[in-house]
Formats: sequence, C-alpha cells, structure tokens
Amino acid sequence: MSLWPPIFPNKNKKIKSRAFSLVELLIAVSIFSVVSLAIYSTFSSGAAVLRRVKNIDLVQQKILLKIESFSRQLRQQPESSKLLFAGGIDRLSFPAHVDYFPCRLTYYFDLRSKTLKQVVDKLSNIIDDEGKLNPDLLAKPAIFLSNVKAVEFSYLYKDSVKNEYLWTALWDKKFLPVAVKITIFSQQKKYESTVYLPKA
Repeated sequence: MSLWPPIFPNKNKKIKSRAFSLVELLIAVSIFSVVSLAIYSTFSSGAAVLRRVKNIDLVQQKILLKIESFSRQLRQQPESSKLLFAGGIDRLSFPAHVDYFPCRLTYYFDLRSKTLKQVVDKLSNIIDDEGKLNPDLLAKPAIFLSNVKAVEFSYLYKDSVKNEYLWTALWDKKFLPVAVKITIFSQQKKYESTVYLPKA
C-alpha cells in the first residue's frame, strides 16, 4: 500500500459535484433584486433631496443678490429738485443714474406674472417743457425678480407730534423717508431688508 496518493485519479470512480437547484437560484435572484431596489431607491431619494436643496440655495442667492442691487441703487440716488421719490405698498419710484443718464427708476410687483418689474424712464422723456412730471410709466418694463409670491415696500419716518419713528405703507411727502424696507415673499420663506437713506 502506497503512502502517496495517486497523481491521476481513478477514472472509474464517479465524482459527485453538487450544483444550485432551481429553487435556490430563484431565492438568490429575489434577494439580490430586493437589495438592489432598496439601494437604488435610497440613492434616488438622496439625489432628489440634494437637487431640491441646491435649487432652494440658488433661489435664495438670487433673491439676496437682487435685494443688494436694489439697496445699492436706493442708497446712491442723486439729489433731485423734482418730486421723484414716491411709493406705495407694491410700487416705489426714485431718481437714479442709469448708464450715466438721469432717470426715474420704478419697481413694482406684477401680481399676474408674480414678478418684480423694473422701469427706467429717462427724465428727458417724463418731464415736459413746462417742467411738469409725467407720473405714468413710459418705458418698457423689465423683469427684475421672478417667481415671487409678493413684494411689499414700507417707509420709516419720524412723527414730530408723537416724537417717535413710525412705518407707513404710502409715501407722498416732499422729503425722503428715513429708511425703506423691502419684503419679498418667496415660495419657501420671507426676506426683509431695511435700507437707510443718506441725509441731505
């Protein structure tokens, strides 16, 4: 009897090899499908949340940039002998220099299109030969900010009788208010910014 195993196995002996049965294969495929579906749904929902957060962030950045642009124009308005500063709750006009031309800059909220629009009227077009100011908007409006629910303006002034500062939604006085507050209501949140005007 040899201590070493034969190099070549005996061909007469039958080698038994066990394979997967059909039932085992179906169970394995089913488990793999369930796990794959769970992983895919998790990644898909995560990607959707990420896209939503990115969109919200972009909308927020756009609104903040527009508020900053509006605030800069309002603070840098030139002195004007004409009554160019006038405002309501959803409309504000004030003097400005646009492309080095003296203009009346008007912002108003268009409820139908849910946009804040900007109108630039050159003073040469809205002041006649007699020096009268045309209150109508003559130039074509441009969209300044879109997809907003509402835009409101309010005006801060000092009441000389009560000796305190008060807010009003209408400004038709012949002097500038102390500050202007713009409130923008987007689909997600409310944005407020108060712009203090320089004293003459």
